[in-house]
Amino acid sequence: MKTPTYGELEDFFTYDGWTEVRSTGHSMYEKVLPTGEILDSHRSFSGKKTMSPGRFKAILNTQIHVSEAEFWAVLRTKKPAPRPSPAPEPAPASLSYRLVSALEAAGVTQDEMAGLDEARARRLLDEIRSRPT
Repeated sequence: MKTPTYGELEDFFTYDGWTEVRSTGHSMYEKVLPTGEILDSHRSFSGKKTMSPGRFKAILNTQIHVSEAEFWAVLRTKKPAPRPSPAPEPAPASLSYRLVSALEAAGVTQDEMAGLDEARARRLLDEIRSRPT
């Protein structure tokens, strides 16, 4: 297993969009994923020193959450590692134009219609229409 130098690890943090949050005995880095998960890692100031295979594997698995191949691809392409994105939010319920028009004619406001799905809106309209006049 080829292992990177600490300088290459720093390059990875730069290309992958990590933020340096502190620099004391080591440089500390942080990355917020699209899911909201926060990753943190650090690197030694020994820029040309190569890390052991065990340490590299541990950093990949527990700190930066990429495979070995993805790590080297980031260094080669200088582009961030692909990570899963959160599922898109479901589209808000929308009512048919006819139903919205009928509800408005019955005196229902847009605010009262907000969040109604088709079935609930139809029940509301039926209820309004069944009231004595």
